[in-house]
Amino acid sequence: MRLTLGIVRTALLALFTMQAVAAELPEKYAFVQEVLPGVEVTSVTPAAISGLLEVAVGADIYYISQDGRYFMQGEMMDLDTRINLTEQSRNVARGKYLAGFSDDIAITFAAEDEKYKVLVFTDIDCPYCRKLHREMADYNERGITVQYLFFPRSGPGTDSWAKAEAVWCSDSRQEAMTNAKSGQLVEAEDCGNTAVADHYKLGKDLGIAGTPAIFTESGELIVGYRSADELQLLLEEGKDEDPAG
Repeated sequence: MRLTLGIVRTALLALFTMQAVAAELPEKYAFVQEVLPGVEVTSVTPAAISGLLEVAVGADIYYISQDGRYFMQGEMMDLDTRINLTEQSRNVARGKYLAGFSDDIAITFAAEDEKYKVLVFTDIDCPYCRKLHREMADYNERGITVQYLFFPRSGPGTDSWAKAEAVWCSDSRQEAMTNAKSGQLVEAEDCGNTAVADHYKLGKDLGIAGTPAIFTESGELIVGYRSADELQLLLEEGKDEDPAG
């Protein structure tokens, strides 16, 4: 079975930028990996629409016909429930993808009585990222642990990137993060390869376009700044609605 249009293959190679971990697919779905060369399919399951398969590539969701001929990218909505089924599956894929990363790659501000944990991609020079950080005590008081990963929006070789690396190389990353986000100059000895490039790549893989970008443990993306009260409410609602229980 082959995709009939060469242009589709070109589009696929452009779309699939994540270096996902290849999965061992059930034999009946093995053909999906064969017709999508150059990417690593992480799971294949029947889609809600008969005749379609849902294909996860890392944290991205696509669709392919069961005969391997047609490929689709887009959002699938259940008009009865008004649920975006694609986003629901994308959340699950993101959660699995993020679960593969150790806590020690993040800079953590832990809640004493932890009820929730969020992963926040941050840019030291982003105004709303700074606003979020100024309210860290409020998040922690509500049982929300914040784990930071760097996503300097200006990219490698910029001032924001250098500030992130200085924070990473500091003896106390938490203290350095707070100082940097308050506008202070953080100076630290060069510690060699930092995690900033890995953080940035992960953010790109997850499709982040701006900061702060907040991910819940279930993989849901919350775009932009949220106050402690707003975030707590969203996390409570997400926990109640989590299909995994």
